[in-house]
Amino acid sequence: MIGSGTLTKQVAGYLARTGFDALDADALRATKEHILYTLGTILAGSSAPGAKQVRAGAQALSGGSGESSVLVTGEKLPAASAALINATMGHSRELDINDDRIAYKSSITVVPAALALAEKAGKVSGKDFIAAVCMGVDLGIRLGLATNPKPVHARAIALGPFASAAGCGKVLKLDEDGMHNALGIAFCRSTVAGNSTTAPSLTKRLGVGFAAQSGLVAATLASVGYPAAGEVLQGAAGFFQTFYQQEGDYVQLLDQLGQRFEIVLVGPKPFPSCRYTHCAVTGVLDLVRQHGIKAQEIQEVRVRIGERDMRSVGGWSEDEKRKKHRPEGVVDAQFSIPYTVAATLVTGGLSLEEFTDEKIRDATILDLAARVKTILTPEFDHGPMDVKPQVVEIVMRDGKEFATKVIYPKGNPNNPVTSEELVKAFRGMASYAVKPLGGAKIDDAVALALRLEEIDDVAALAKLLTA
Repeated sequence: MIGSGTLTKQVAGYLARTGFDALDADALRATKEHILYTLGTILAGSSAPGAKQVRAGAQALSGGSGESSVLVTGEKLPAASAALINATMGHSRELDINDDRIAYKSSITVVPAALALAEKAGKVSGKDFIAAVCMGVDLGIRLGLATNPKPVHARAIALGPFASAAGCGKVLKLDEDGMHNALGIAFCRSTVAGNSTTAPSLTKRLGVGFAAQSGLVAATLASVGYPAAGEVLQGAAGFFQTFYQQEGDYVQLLDQLGQRFEIVLVGPKPFPSCRYTHCAVTGVLDLVRQHGIKAQEIQEVRVRIGERDMRSVGGWSEDEKRKKHRPEGVVDAQFSIPYTVAATLVTGGLSLEEFTDEKIRDATILDLAARVKTILTPEFDHGPMDVKPQVVEIVMRDGKEFATKVIYPKGNPNNPVTSEELVKAFRGMASYAVKPLGGAKIDDAVALALRLEEIDDVAALAKLLTA
């Protein structure tokens, strides 16, 4: 056990001392890909339900003037307001990057906050920005991995303020004391509440926006000397005991800190739905490719899932099962195995196109969804990862049956999205921007993000992504 009062100081010292040169080739590649993909989720989320309202609310609160860009629409607002809006939009399509080990949305709080602050500060180099994102993401993941009991479901609304504060602290070049203060202030804004995943609530998206905003505010207050040092993580009043009633796994938190970056072990979500639906969707696509299955020839689909997945995306009660088979809103559809499996089989994939008010009322999809059965399989709840295995069984009208078990859904490092697929996904997400950005801007944004370490001012990236 690390002595009381020293753990946060050790983490703060690492954050202050470590820079771009600590990143190896894998960490550099992964960080640039996280940045590009996360910016894509923001573009797509700019047209999602709730985006217009969060833009209007933040403008009203801030007076409508500032130094940092709301992506796509281009309003200039105070950096904290821009971070709130951009992060909320980035989480709105259920596409933001997910760590399958702990369920943590690893980049969506750090990238929008660090970019907004970098744009305000001016002349933040690509190298410094990459280091800020990598280290902020790394800290958030490590806090999640260190959480007990395991397996962990680590929420971005709890870890995001710390991750965002670390990334923003790097943008502001805070020293050890400044980083320590930033983490202490961020703890004031950490929460595990307000995470609704049922329609019509959109607070799940907004909570991520608040986390990004909180980290930026924390780093800014620390930069002017607001004192908050002390033990933030450990002990009776620390983060882990406060929210989880037991100490964290500090070996996990500190293992090769500054030498190995967790960002390389996390990949993007390829489907715009809850990650707990992705093993089933991956299995469906695998079976379709292998056997040429056509939706109109299917009698029924059985998806075997654990209790945790049954409660979240399968439907535990009769009322919940009804909403999974006939979603009342887009959020219900995003958190439904019957809907996502049926939509995948009917359309041949699962994209943002399948999560519109029109599509979730599509008679062909709903007819098949009614024949998708979720079967409780308690042994699937065992294992170290938050994302649990699932088995898909497709029964054809002619009596043939096809089945597959999926442990690692598409996007997991064991079943990765390739760099080419990631760029294609970014372009696809950009096509959903509430205002068209134009092909030339998108091309330039991709090229710039992939050579980000070469540029002198990352504000250029924000400029490319406004209409």
